[in-house]
Amino acid sequence: MNTKYITLLIAFGTLTACGGGGGGGGDSSGGGSTGNTTEAAPEPVPAPVTVSVSRTMGDLSIPDTLDYKPIEDYSLDIDASNDVTGRAFASVYTEYEDDGSGVLTPVYDSKIASTSLNNGSAQIDFSAAEHVDAFLVEIWTYDGNPPAQKLVSASSNNLAW
Repeated sequence: MNTKYITLLIAFGTLTACGGGGGGGGDSSGGGSTGNTTEAAPEPVPAPVTVSVSRTMGDLSIPDTLDYKPIEDYSLDIDASNDVTGRAFASVYTEYEDDGSGVLTPVYDSKIASTSLNNGSAQIDFSAAEHVDAFLVEIWTYDGNPPAQKLVSASSNNLAW
C-alpha cells in the first residue's frame, strides 16, 4: 500500500511540475504536442540594491585657490547739499519696480542701508549680493514732498549720488 501511495504521489508531482502534459495554449484540438517539452522558467530579476550614502563636510573637495565671495562691499557718498535744505534721510534698495513713467517704487523689504543726512551729505557703507546691478537711492525730506530718487550703478564699489 505504501508503494502505491508513493508511486501515485510521484506521478502527481511529475505531472504538476511539468505542466500536466498536453501543450497547446488555447488550441482545443488536443494535438500538436510532439513530446514532453518543458519551457525554462525565466530567470528572476533581482531587485536593485539601494545603498544609502551618508556624506560629511570632509567629503567635499574644494581647491585652496577658490575665492568665492557672493557678497560685495560698497561705499556710497551722498552729496545732495544743492537739493536738500534741512533735515533729510537716505535709503538704499536693491529691488524696485519701474512703472514706465520714470517713477520707481522700491520693494521696501529690499532696503539694505539707511542714514540721516547732515547738511545734505552722508556716507553709507553696506554690503549687497554680487548679482545686484543697480541700487535705488531715495532721499526723503521732512517737508512732505516725494523723495528724490536716483539709480546708482553697482559697477564699482565706490558709489556716488
